[in-house]
Amino acid sequence: MSSFIKFQNIVYPSNELSLTMILLEEWSLIYIEGPDSKKYLQNQLTIDMNLLFQAHHTLCAHCNFNGKVWSTMRLFHYDKGYAYIQRKSISNMQVKELKKYSIFSKIKIIELKNIYLIGIAGLNSRLFLLKFFIKIPDKNCPVVYENKKVVLWFSEPSERFLLILNLSDFLFFKEKINEKIFLNNSEQWLLLDIEAGFPVIDINTSKKFTPQAINLDKLKAISFQKGCYYGQETIARIFFKNLNKRFLCCLTGTGNISPEIGSIIETKVEHKWYKIGFLLSLVKIKSEEIWIQAVLSQSIDVNNIFRIYGFENIFLIKN
Repeated sequence: MSSFIKFQNIVYPSNELSLTMILLEEWSLIYIEGPDSKKYLQNQLTIDMNLLFQAHHTLCAHCNFNGKVWSTMRLFHYDKGYAYIQRKSISNMQVKELKKYSIFSKIKIIELKNIYLIGIAGLNSRLFLLKFFIKIPDKNCPVVYENKKVVLWFSEPSERFLLILNLSDFLFFKEKINEKIFLNNSEQWLLLDIEAGFPVIDINTSKKFTPQAINLDKLKAISFQKGCYYGQETIARIFFKNLNKRFLCCLTGTGNISPEIGSIIETKVEHKWYKIGFLLSLVKIKSEEIWIQAVLSQSIDVNNIFRIYGFENIFLIKN
């Protein structure tokens, strides 16, 4: 490891983040190639594949027949086909489900395990990357391909980048770093996704929610114009009849707790606690601050106090 890289185990919100390299060990890269790859994904995912341009990436979901989300993913063109990034805990099950009907299609779906997913975020991250890449992605061109390297651009919660590198490129990149940069783990990227409002679906929360319940309609991760795909009838009915009763939000509190993902969220009304939602993800920040991503009922008062079932720590909705 380069002597310029300093290890850092503390997670910071985006507005306090120094230049940081993040190892996305909790995410995986799935690759799809073959003559039928576009058509096959069109019938499986919530977005219109015809609108996914070469230099863009998009958030989308893979759902079951009942319109419940198997996984949320970041999809883009890659090599001779497509690729998407999703939480590693869900990949085995999700890929198996995605392959279920591929026997009749000319398509190959594999998890690429020899690829490094690296986040670059924090102060002067763009200037830092300009020393390694000829072109850096931006709003007009969110994906840049350079030889076998790929760089994705994100605007939220502040400018950040996701690098897709093979082993030799990763080692070269790491050894050529000649300025101070902190190294952190997946928790830092997870917090940035929570801040950005991107829903995080892990194994414990798979098949629990419709896309609208985790704000995918607001994030433009659902197409209501394209043809049929798995779960489309339920998803469309919820949209056109305004039946969604849940929403995704971020709560903050303090303490030192480790609840299970998928735990019940409660809110206090008068003197009693009532079940109001579910925990999607949790990150401990700095000393004892905790940020959580939760799915809550739309009927709540946003000024209420909340807790995770089994714990006394109080949480408030982050403005």
